[in-house]
Amino acid sequence: MTQQYPPPYQQPYYGPHHAPYHQAPPSNGIATGGFVVALVGAVLALVPFLGIVSWVISPVGLVLSIVGLTAASRKGGVGRGLAIAGVVLGGVGLLICFLWAIGFAGAVNESRTGTSTSYTAPLYGVPSSAPSSPAATSASAPAGSFSEGTYTVGSEIAPGRYRTPGAPTDDVFRYCSASRQSTDGSTIGSPESTSGGPAYITVRQGDGQVEFYGGCVWSPAP
Repeated sequence: MTQQYPPPYQQPYYGPHHAPYHQAPPSNGIATGGFVVALVGAVLALVPFLGIVSWVISPVGLVLSIVGLTAASRKGGVGRGLAIAGVVLGGVGLLICFLWAIGFAGAVNESRTGTSTSYTAPLYGVPSSAPSSPAATSASAPAGSFSEGTYTVGSEIAPGRYRTPGAPTDDVFRYCSASRQSTDGSTIGSPESTSGGPAYITVRQGDGQVEFYGGCVWSPAP
């Protein structure tokens, strides 16, 4: 008796126009890109000074994630999780940036407040009982000295030459300036400024007012 074997397997023939078709799985590149950009922005926002770039990166990641979330609704939810994570990270990055800005502004304000003192600048031609609007000067400053503020020439400050040795060494922002102004507040000439060393300014009779800015103390120069 002859043993019979099954015929060998033959791959089905689809013909020239019926080749097997493999469909690529759907993807959402915008959602993925938005998540990556938002993640980078959130991480960089935690780094002092370097985090300033997050003001640009985080909004870009947030916008891309929102667009990716919209695209996910058209693709059956593909990439929806990454898009939502990108939106959250983009918002967190922006929040951290705002917190850094608020903290920096508070530090600047505290520094400027700490340089204010208790002596009032002397008035010229005004009774001693009249209040003075300019800022106070340091207790260790010479008589007739002026600190940050705006002073009217002839009534609050006398014409003459004034000198400052510079800002105190413990001042965070060691920058001071003095500018002559007309009665309407427009600047006359170029302001005198210093970032640490001495500086001079000559107040003239025809000036309307003088504005001092920064933590320096300006005293009459010999």
